[in-house]
Amino acid sequence: MTEFKCKIKTLLEKNDMGLNDQFIRYISTDENLGQLSKLLHALRLNPKSGLGIGISQPETKPNLAEEKATAPLKLTESEALETVIMEPAIQSNDQTANTAESIPHLFSNPEESAKVPSAVVCLENQLETEYPHLDQSIENTVDDMGATLKPHLTQTESVVDQMNTQDAIHIDPSTLNQDKNRAEMTDVFNPVFADEVKFQVDNARVGQAYQSNIMLMSKHDPKQIAFKADSFKFAEHDFYFDEATQTIQGNPERAEELIFSFQYGIKNETRTAKCKMNIIPDPRTLWKVLEPEAEQPFIKTHTEQKMIQTEDYKLIAASRRGRSHEHAGTFRDDDFTIMHIPNSAWSVIAVADGAGSAQYSREGSRIAVEIVQSEFQRYLHDYTIESLNEDIKKWRVGGQDEQTKVIAHKLNQQFFHVYYEIYKSIITQIEQQAEEMAVAAKAFSTTLLIAVLYHQPDKTFMSTFSVGDGVIAAYSDELVRIMNVADGGEYAGQTKFLDRSIGQELGARIKIGCYSNIDAVMVMTDGISDPIFETEVGLTNHEKWKDLYGQLAPLFHTENAASDLLEWMHFFTPGHHDDRTLAVLCNNNKAELLQ
Repeated sequence: MTEFKCKIKTLLEKNDMGLNDQFIRYISTDENLGQLSKLLHALRLNPKSGLGIGISQPETKPNLAEEKATAPLKLTESEALETVIMEPAIQSNDQTANTAESIPHLFSNPEESAKVPSAVVCLENQLETEYPHLDQSIENTVDDMGATLKPHLTQTESVVDQMNTQDAIHIDPSTLNQDKNRAEMTDVFNPVFADEVKFQVDNARVGQAYQSNIMLMSKHDPKQIAFKADSFKFAEHDFYFDEATQTIQGNPERAEELIFSFQYGIKNETRTAKCKMNIIPDPRTLWKVLEPEAEQPFIKTHTEQKMIQTEDYKLIAASRRGRSHEHAGTFRDDDFTIMHIPNSAWSVIAVADGAGSAQYSREGSRIAVEIVQSEFQRYLHDYTIESLNEDIKKWRVGGQDEQTKVIAHKLNQQFFHVYYEIYKSIITQIEQQAEEMAVAAKAFSTTLLIAVLYHQPDKTFMSTFSVGDGVIAAYSDELVRIMNVADGGEYAGQTKFLDRSIGQELGARIKIGCYSNIDAVMVMTDGISDPIFETEVGLTNHEKWKDLYGQLAPLFHTENAASDLLEWMHFFTPGHHDDRTLAVLCNNNKAELLQ
């Protein structure tokens, strides 16, 4: 029997007969393989006994055929097994034993039992092909079994009695319709469920135009479904069925679970169905706007804006509390400063983003930008400006001559010393404040981006310093120059902050350049750069920059540019709800072109 078991398993693995996968999984269990091998072994040992197995029956009674049709033999599981093992088969054309029923372990489902012949014959046919050395009697015996398992109606018996028994029950494997057998087995393991038709539609969102197909979720042919356009009933008038596109359309106004009904035609009949639609609320309406708890230190306004008008350009800046801070009832952590040195072409822009995880980072960002402003007010006095202007005039834009290189090196060294003083002053003041409050200095953690600008219509000089994420960019219609390298942390969302370790790498954080045809210089925290550009690769995408500038340029040249910029910052991007700060230098001559 082990031989049969192994060979059957091999045939099932090859599956050259195209058997249903579910049938293969069912028959491949150790228990079922064992039972089937017993069956085939019995057939081989008793080739002359018909099936080789059977169930003893009482003597034939006058109305035996009728009784067999209406009262099949009933045995307990243990009785059936004992009968199969112990009793000899009965050789008779009136054989009534249902072999599938006599092997309850092999086919416990009566519906599956009725399909045994096709499966066994297919398997036997494959055995004959792959293993011709098997006794030829197996074929005859399996054929006998298939005939025995046929329904024994009275009409059938009368036909069989008039024929040669061998001719009546023999099945020629060469003419067997295997596709039909395969279909029979599929039906056994995939029963036909009730003829139920189920539908589904997409979710809707409040405030957004809706359009959705009606999707068929049951095993029916969509081509057989015809919707009755005038039958669609919605609880509200926000939706309707568009017959031309065969879609549901509408403009939902409130969040709810909507059940709607409709009629459709299938199989020459009209049916009524119901379908559920989930109307999701606008995410913007779910954000709370809470005030911070009273009596906290370092109070900061939720928004801030400022504009400085010069003869040739404007300085515009705005900052607002992010939705995440509004929802949590915490202060804005961002801060900024913009400054123009009177009677000069020099300006300073600085933005800072306090660490969200740091308790007093809002104060750390304020300290940082305040010190930037005070240090450059001290440094950019009349004598220094005159010297800087003379050097910049000698800088040949795009040149690589020796004079330009010397000037660039000189200017870089000068600004290095200023940045060092700014860095040292920020660290000192933060540490003093932390000591007074008996907290760690990292409770005031903040980023810092600085751009010092000499701006003329034909030339823009820039010196920049950066710690942490955010962006400093010099924009023109032809090219965008990124003037900082964003600091990423060990994990997503992390960045570097101002601390004592920065002193060792200060020089690497300074950039210098001189360019022509600059339309705007933009300095922003990651609350703006992340939703706009998403990745570092996105920062190099000039089309994204053109799109951003296209949105901002009209705002820059309005009468209330700062407040308009502040309002623009309230744009909604899922997953991006941090504080937002943007400071800009833009040309006035560009304003005339846009107006």
